Amino acid sequence: MNIFSLIRQQAESQPDQVAYHNFNDPAGPLTYRELVAKAEAFARRLRARGVRPGERHGLYLDEGSDFLVTALGLLAAGVCMVPMGTFLPGTEVDYIVAAAGLHALHTNRKAGGFRKAGAPTIDNHGDQEFRAACPAYIRFTSGTTGRRKGVLLSHQTIFDRLGAADQILRITPRDRVWFQLPMADHFVVSVLLYLSRGATILTASSQTDETWRALAETHAPTLIYGSPAFYRELNASPVAALPEVRLAISTTSLLPQKVQHDFRSRFGRWLNVALGIIEVGLLTLDQMHARPGSVGTMMPAYQVTIVGADGRPVPAGELGELHVAGPGLLDAYLNPWRPRRRLLGEHGFPTGDFARLDSERNLYLAGRGRSRVTVDGLVFFYEEVEAVLDALPGIAESRVYLDKASGKLGAQLVYEAGATGLKRIEPSLFPDLRMAPAFLTAVNSLTRTTNGKLSRAE
Repeated sequence: MNIFSLIRQQAESQPDQVAYHNFNDPAGPLTYRELVAKAEAFARRLRARGVRPGERHGLYLDEGSDFLVTALGLLAAGVCMVPMGTFLPGTEVDYIVAAAGLHALHTNRKAGGFRKAGAPTIDNHGDQEFRAACPAYIRFTSGTTGRRKGVLLSHQTIFDRLGAADQILRITPRDRVWFQLPMADHFVVSVLLYLSRGATILTASSQTDETWRALAETHAPTLIYGSPAFYRELNASPVAALPEVRLAISTTSLLPQKVQHDFRSRFGRWLNVALGIIEVGLLTLDQMHARPGSVGTMMPAYQVTIVGADGRPVPAGELGELHVAGPGLLDAYLNPWRPRRRLLGEHGFPTGDFARLDSERNLYLAGRGRSRVTVDGLVFFYEEVEAVLDALPGIAESRVYLDKASGKLGAQLVYEAGATGLKRIEPSLFPDLRMAPAFLTAVNSLTRTTNGKLSRAE
């Protein structure tokens, strides 16, 4: 099967419905008829150039209709797409080109629109195993704590992943989705999901008061998908109301309680915290809002087990590594090649995230394995400390680190406009006094990976 066929079916059943509208794109809105016609024309041009199914093509394009048409055209041609955000520096692009063994790179940069690249095999078997998977999509992890890993998804895996997410999201042609995340990083269980179900995607490449007001007032979104940073800006924007929103999903990082509170005060509804994992898909969605700090309960298609150091499941409330079983798990890691059969264990895929489940199966993330820290014999996670700091008045966000010289915690703090800087953090705010940062540094911004996640690299 080819996942593009689902979008083609929508073009046949509702050709004149708007599929995609970027309010900053001079090309204007695209109907389903126009989107599919442009994608199929691009696929024909690829075939005329000798491009074969199973090749790996990178996308290094600005957000907008060109990115979307190129991506869908690659899928229609049976090519495996490898999207890269234009915020990536050249060194990272070069790394992905090599690690993914790209046959070509599509870019609107100075290098030109289409560049043939070297294409080494990536599976140790002349790409036979790679091609047999019916590959569709490769995305590289954020590199928060180390080198990026390439994650391969086949057409069937994407189909299964979309079905698992849509059991809860229930996207229909009546939905108008305000999508405010980079397409290069959020394409499968977002862009492809919305288009395969016939919804309209609304976005704005740059944030201006007039653009956001026009988007909200003229199209009345029914679903919003964005980061905590986006919702912070939306709370401060002149958008007056969002009366038809049925889901407002926050993902990519921890949602500060202040942002949740302000959104509810402004728009009269909750933000829905979600956890998406590149290797898994959309795993959780918080619909109850009764457990602060939780990322919600699992999508019904997934089975989650919290595994202790001895490899056995731990009781409710105890911390362990998050393992996931269910449909749509990754087909392989790249560089080096590791197919799914070598990645799954007794309890499914070991995510590297440490978490706990309460008695009602609400999931609480503690942090990544590499963000565990030991201070005076106490083991905890940087994210646990940051959650406390981010909830304090006047602090927009924080980054906690271990000062190697003293063995104590330090914290970089970004203050909200007009806030007074803190000289110390009250230790009683934490479950254990050893979690209180001893050093505080005010900074204008935090160091992040190229796709926006907080960097833990020293």
